[in-house]
Amino acid sequence: MLKPCVVAGCTLLMYALPMSALPENGLAGADAGVLPVHAKLGAGPARENSGIVRSRTRPDLFWMQNDSGDEPRVYPVRADGNVYTSVREPESPGVLIAGAVNVDWEDIAVDSDNHVIVADFGNNRNDRRDLVLYYIDEPSPTAERTTVKKKVFFRYPEQTEFPAPKDQFNFDAEALFTVGTTVYLLSKNRSDTRTTLYRLDDPQPFVTNVLTPLASFDIGGKVTAADASADGRQLVVTTYERIWLFEDEAGDGSWFEGRVSSLGYDVRGVEAVCFEDDAHLLLASERLASLYRVPLADLQAHGAAH
Repeated sequence: MLKPCVVAGCTLLMYALPMSALPENGLAGADAGVLPVHAKLGAGPARENSGIVRSRTRPDLFWMQNDSGDEPRVYPVRADGNVYTSVREPESPGVLIAGAVNVDWEDIAVDSDNHVIVADFGNNRNDRRDLVLYYIDEPSPTAERTTVKKKVFFRYPEQTEFPAPKDQFNFDAEALFTVGTTVYLLSKNRSDTRTTLYRLDDPQPFVTNVLTPLASFDIGGKVTAADASADGRQLVVTTYERIWLFEDEAGDGSWFEGRVSSLGYDVRGVEAVCFEDDAHLLLASERLASLYRVPLADLQAHGAAH
């Protein structure tokens, strides 16, 4: 079902999948199980990865980044988990980004202009005023360093207190994705089991951009990662217990209005997901330093969210 909710002057559509459409055990689901390890990650992203995305220029290249505590580096990785090494500094995995700071990096994306976008928007305490996206031109996987091209700061339109009240602790995020050059993110709510889809309209440097809230969905947990398919019609979202696949049948960004599929799983620390190709997903665990390949055909259809 869906119901409208007015938020910050705009109508936010709120979706919930009927419980009758879910497995008998609810969101844990009878399908929950341990995914087989596809590959172990090499040095660099094995430390504490929190995002993965496939390059738009090279099909055998995936970009990853680590959570807070690491240097501001992105890691070029193959699907077998091996990390490309730089020509000049082979002992230091990854590409160092001058002009960036890793406060709490939580996801990574690429856009159709061949930018790699790193999201520094982890906000566990809901008190940050420096949420930022770092844009870089996609470097060579064997480069040792690059520099920030653009910094885009942003804020949530609903947040007026820092930190937010405990019953509105919904301004954290770990999920970023793009369609073309348009950036979207999904909130990691800590007050309930919903997630809100936001769009970043006309991102500008040197100002604090205001996100546009689009829709909210009761996903039954906390969102840890997301990615869109190359054509933008499919959206994959992970929580700590389940992989969700939303289909945008209209082609207008209405993923929560279309068909929904999901798969429960039992793997610790999954905070990264991307489309490997048209038929498979890649997930990464920060705790187990491993990649997991999941066929889209394994996800269970639930019908439409509304």
